[in-house]
Amino acid sequence: MTAVGIDLGTTYSVMASVDAAGRPAVVANGLGRLTTPSVVCFEAPGSVLVGEAAKNAMPVLPDRTVALIKRDMGTDRLLYFDDDEHTPESVSALILKAVTSALTARGEVVRAVVTVPAYFGVREREATQEACLLAGLEVLELVSEPVAAAIHYGLTGLDADRTVLVYDLGGGTFDATVMVTGRYARVVATDGDTELGGADWDRRLVGFLLGRFLDLTGLDPGDDEAFVAELTLTAEDVKKDLSTATTRVVPMRHGGATASVRVNREEFEEITRDLVERTLDCVRRLLSAAADKGVTRVDQVLLVGGSSRMPMIAAALGELLGCPIALHDPDFAVAKGAALRAAELAGAGVGRRAVPSASVVSRGFGLLVHDSHDDPSGLGKLVQHVIHRNDPLPVTGNDLTVATILDGQRSVKIEVYEQAGTTESPAPGDNRRILSGELTGLPAKLPAGSPIDIRFELGLDGRLAISATEPRSRARLTIEACIEGVLDNADRLRLGKVIGGLAVRQ
Repeated sequence: MTAVGIDLGTTYSVMASVDAAGRPAVVANGLGRLTTPSVVCFEAPGSVLVGEAAKNAMPVLPDRTVALIKRDMGTDRLLYFDDDEHTPESVSALILKAVTSALTARGEVVRAVVTVPAYFGVREREATQEACLLAGLEVLELVSEPVAAAIHYGLTGLDADRTVLVYDLGGGTFDATVMVTGRYARVVATDGDTELGGADWDRRLVGFLLGRFLDLTGLDPGDDEAFVAELTLTAEDVKKDLSTATTRVVPMRHGGATASVRVNREEFEEITRDLVERTLDCVRRLLSAAADKGVTRVDQVLLVGGSSRMPMIAAALGELLGCPIALHDPDFAVAKGAALRAAELAGAGVGRRAVPSASVVSRGFGLLVHDSHDDPSGLGKLVQHVIHRNDPLPVTGNDLTVATILDGQRSVKIEVYEQAGTTESPAPGDNRRILSGELTGLPAKLPAGSPIDIRFELGLDGRLAISATEPRSRARLTIEACIEGVLDNADRLRLGKVIGGLAVRQ
């Protein structure tokens, strides 16, 4: 069996392993490439392209190509191709199969530490776990991306503590984490935006190029899906070039007209300034949350994720924080840190110990209750949060006592909600239901107002368990890992057959 670390990215995915000397290194996919585009193209019935081939096919088959699927993890989005139903988990499984193809082609069983954004909630984490199972991986652990990066940067196992802000701007997601590193890594607070990443900078650049082409030729090719898809690939390259060059000329042709559009770094930074500001808003909230926990300074910033290479990022953070900013191996740091963790969990000796960190809750959890205090009718509902964002993990013994509403009530419906926005809110619409069950077998003559004890527990792996108990009868309900919007056993078997029947090409 091979123990590896996998950065399952929004735009690119990477696998790494640790050699006999304890050094992490990227493992190439079946094509010998160090990165695998997180793109899947359902080119024909029974046949799919994954990775580079799928990315290249996007301009030709835009309606049959799926990209940025990581943003949909934990949702109930369904995709249909050739009468087959697919989910974010099954599409992600195809990507994982491509990433690990060099190993599985040799008949190896892959054991993996797989990374997830720090801001992923329980549904997204469960969905990632399901994708790994569909891909045939043995999951050693799901670890947050900033923790993996800190391990790779060698910020664990040190004598002196320092406070580090990990700024992780990937292709499709952004998160930021404040950690106190030293002998151990302790996550203080985390924040982020699963709908923001380098792909949004690409889209802004596409809009700019289309506008300039219209100005120069009088033609608007914005409705041509194939043209826009190809221009999006070009925009990604232009974005990367402008990290080292100050100007780039983009040749464009459509409808018999041609134009050479010049883009300079200053223009690019101007049209994306608000996107940078969105990341800084997350950082400011993060610093406020860290200050509430007694951490008021940042000694260093670590830039992670390929999109953090853009000079505008370091400049904005330097102006905001005024502390040293480190950019080293941003494309591979997360995968290499995960590989160090995988080697340790698998029992392999590593040159530096990949100390697991103390992490925090990424989103609050609560119980849907009938508000009989402010609404005597008992019809009003609110979410009473029991576990709060940035509480240290694991969470045990967080209890809430509620009461029955009716005399002789024989059952109680238990509905658990997760915070959906950036701040906790009691409004049900500002949360999303993730678990539900029914406590039954209550005594026949139980009076209204009888207590029901609810216990919340959240493990280091981000998995939630709820128990509800009626003290007199000791009737008990336990709900664990039955996450709504994530695959059940029947779905897993069905999707496994669909994936197994596909001819996959890279």
